[in-house]
Amino acid sequence: MAVSLFENRYILTKKLHKQYCSKTFRLMKKGQQILTLVVALILYAGAALAYFHFQALKPAIVLVTFGIYFTAMIFYGYKFSEWMHYRQLQDEHGKGIVSILTCYPDKIQVKVNKTSFSFKYSSITKAYETEELLILIIGANGMLEHGQMIYKSGFTQGKTVEEFKTFINKKTKKEIFS
Repeated sequence: MAVSLFENRYILTKKLHKQYCSKTFRLMKKGQQILTLVVALILYAGAALAYFHFQALKPAIVLVTFGIYFTAMIFYGYKFSEWMHYRQLQDEHGKGIVSILTCYPDKIQVKVNKTSFSFKYSSITKAYETEELLILIIGANGMLEHGQMIYKSGFTQGKTVEEFKTFINKKTKKEIFS
């Protein structure tokens, strides 16, 4: 069996999940936010056209209402996604979501309760950092871009966050962490 170079363990709480979503959902879903903005502007333009050109008050109110909804989704849609994602994780893994990330010489293996998967260091494209988390963004051919959480206080074997950052930069041959 391969030697474990780093290990990170944590229980996923709502607070940690919120940090993850606040960082990744906002940054990774910019395209959706732009599309939502375009739809909102079209709805407002349609409402103005309905009211001022056709003097149709009810359709204008309906269009403005949908425009307000889409405008709110630009700024707060990720909160709904955050709630749905956490619920989905609980449905799949139960109330106690335990994550163990193990770094081996050739790959990173992640175990979440009874489910596990692994990815190569070369699939790490960037990273984000929050107060309590490091988030590795994974994007490989044939794979949807997603983030992998690492709890800063969850390192075992006496390893530190700074050692991990240096290790990831070396393994990816990129400045993932600066």
